This record gives sequence, C-alpha cells and structure tokens, in this order.
Amino acid sequence: MKKNLFTFFIASIFLTTGSLAQTDSFNVFIFKPPEFFTKTNLSSGLQFILINNDTSFCIITLYKNQPAKDSVIHDVKNQWNEYVLKQLEKADKKPTRIYTQQMWDGWVSTVAIGNFYKPKKKSVVMLNSFRKNKTTACVVFAMSDKSFKGVVDNFSKNLHLKK
Repeated sequence: MKKNLFTFFIASIFLTTGSLAQTDSFNVFIFKPPEFFTKTNLSSGLQFILINNDTSFCIITLYKNQPAKDSVIHDVKNQWNEYVLKQLEKADKKPTRIYTQQMWDGWVSTVAIGNFYKPKKKSVVMLNSFRKNKTTACVVFAMSDKSFKGVVDNFSKNLHLKK
C-alpha cells in the first residue's frame, strides 16, 4: 500500500510540474499558451483566438521583431498603425492612453490602449511594445469585454523576452 501511494505521489509531482512548466517560444517571446485558444501562424506573427458562443472574443497576437525606429514613441506609433489600424475595424486613430518605458526582462516596455468596434460593439485593444538596442517587437491584445482581463493578465505574467 505504501509503495503504491509513494508511486502515485511521485507520478503526481511529475505530471503537475510538467503541465505547469509548458512554455512555448516564438521569435523573441517565451510564453505559456492560453488555454482553450486556437493557435494560428501568421506571416507576421503568431495569434491565439477564443470566440465564445455569445460572440465575445479575445485575440492575442505576437508580432515578429523588426528594426527599431529612432525613438520608443515612433516604434509605438508605427506598430499602432500597422497592427491596430490596419487589422481592427474602426480602431482609434491614436491610442487613448500610453504608459511608457517600464523595464521587462531587460527590454523597454510601452503600453498603448485604445478602442475599436466589432461588429458594432465597442471593444478594447492594448498594444505592448518592447524595445531593446535596435530591435522592437510587440504583442496586441484585442478583446470584446473585461471578462477576458484575467486571461490577458495571466498571459502577460507568463510572457518573457529573450535576453
């Protein structure tokens, strides 16, 4: 009996640590994929999508790194134009809020927040831009409502950038 219990305990540890440690990587990003999301490879990045039966949705897109512009704010403006305005319906032409220059794994992190409409519902978009030396990359979070805040927070907490 003790031997079976010990074997079960050891197996449980291996199964638990294996499921907790499952990370993936793409370009400069190391992350834990969000549960229940569909993963799609794009020419410009990697996307995770979840659409519920009630049409609420959350889209997380990691974009490949590119050469940085002359300043962090120019990186953010360029990424906003390319990955928000061109990708999301009726998106704000400029972010409504920008939080600048926090450090994230040795990269400068800047967050830009705005809105877009899909289909006629006001939704939220958050672009997290990262810059290190002469390289920039970003993650875009687009969601229909605040019910996805936990998913976005969890993904962000497990997001790392290569050194």
